[in-house]
Amino acid sequence: MSAPPPPFWTGTPVCVLGGNGFLGRHIVGALLRAGARVRTLSLPGPALGDAHPNLDAHTGDVTDPAAARAAVEGARVVFLAAGPVGAGGKVARGMGTHPDALASVLGVLPGDARLVLTSSIVAVGAGRGEVRTEDSPFPNARLRVNYVHAKRAAEESALVAAKQRDVLVVNPGYLFGPDDPGPSVMGDLCVRFWRGNVAFALPGGINAVDVRDVAAGHLLAAERGASGRRYILGGENVRFTHLFAALARAGGMQRAFLRSFKPALPRSAWWAMAALAELGSRVSGKDPRPSFEFVRMFQRCWFVSSARAEAELGYRARPLSETLADAFAWHAARTRVAPRGLNKLWLRRS
Repeated sequence: MSAPPPPFWTGTPVCVLGGNGFLGRHIVGALLRAGARVRTLSLPGPALGDAHPNLDAHTGDVTDPAAARAAVEGARVVFLAAGPVGAGGKVARGMGTHPDALASVLGVLPGDARLVLTSSIVAVGAGRGEVRTEDSPFPNARLRVNYVHAKRAAEESALVAAKQRDVLVVNPGYLFGPDDPGPSVMGDLCVRFWRGNVAFALPGGINAVDVRDVAAGHLLAAERGASGRRYILGGENVRFTHLFAALARAGGMQRAFLRSFKPALPRSAWWAMAALAELGSRVSGKDPRPSFEFVRMFQRCWFVSSARAEAELGYRARPLSETLADAFAWHAARTRVAPRGLNKLWLRRS
């Protein structure tokens, strides 16, 4: 009787482009635990942690064809998780990186390699609270947010390429969780909230998901997904009022008033704050908080369903409460996550 074949990832040569980002480092960790041989290409940033015999980490720009070619050479699976995230300010001005990175990688991708493109639920779309799927019409063609259109453009190019190459797309929700040295966009929001610097909720909502589950979902997509297909990797659909209440519980905090974090601050107030922040940004050179793009995005609800990934890939996401508790513990061990000064007047320990 012949021996059973080894697990899919054992000894498999893999390349992770953007390997030191919040998601990328979790993909790398999951691959190493599964026995893969991993090469990464990342811009300068936080280190990936302890050295590993199966990890070959490189610094470089994925839009550089020579660097990209060297990174993907010999890889059986390539994860393209590189590119700026967020909306507004300096980040928004770098959004060409998404389609440019894809074009660079497709130009050097080994003929027998599978490419998994990390897109986002922003490429699926948002509305007033309806839950969208991979097949829902895209409703935000006129939304003036560069990040949304850059993600959408890269994804559309990937699906065209899938007619001739082995390419598939995953659409993660908004990422939360531990091991976030950047910190990420949502990690920064969490820390600022726990410090008492975010007093009011936005009127919209997001799909919030654990970065560890999304990393696992990437491996499942590479192993089981179909070329030319999109897979939403989401968690829980929550309005910001509910998210802030969950963040408070995770940090053992409560408000001195409006303890339910309702109602959300009116849209007109957010527009006024964005106008002041944009004016201040012109003087200081710092990114505006909030920016106009940020307000445009989060007046909407980015609600999605992961039913396809659950059925076809075996994807699962843990409860958001567990994710936020782990995120709080990780950040609390490395930075201040408690209100100071006047912030104590409205947010305090329970």
